[in-house]
Amino acid sequence: MVQLQCPCGRKISDASEFKLLFLKKELNEIDILCPNDSCYLRELGYIKFDVVDNKAKFKEASFYPPFVTWNSSQLGKDEAQEALKSFLRDIVKKHIDWNKIATERSVQTAPETISVRRES
Repeated sequence: MVQLQCPCGRKISDASEFKLLFLKKELNEIDILCPNDSCYLRELGYIKFDVVDNKAKFKEASFYPPFVTWNSSQLGKDEAQEALKSFLRDIVKKHIDWNKIATERSVQTAPETISVRRES
């Protein structure tokens, strides 16, 4: 398989090397992070999904332009596009526990209610 490279210099030979961060729960989005903790880009892409009947349903995945452009300049446009698609496919199919994502998403706590009294 082709190696991708982050503009920070970190080479990525397998989709399992990316770090996945499920921080934007209210947006149903998983961030794809560079495996290099000191990377200046840090966030390389995202995965969006919907939750329907307590099941996570994949919506879309994409890498951000700086990562795509860098790899296109290193590998050539066609080879880079195929490699990027392949890595995204592997992340979505093999490295995300969709059942766990749906559970974490549906168990979110509701915001506390705030009562406001009117002063006379």
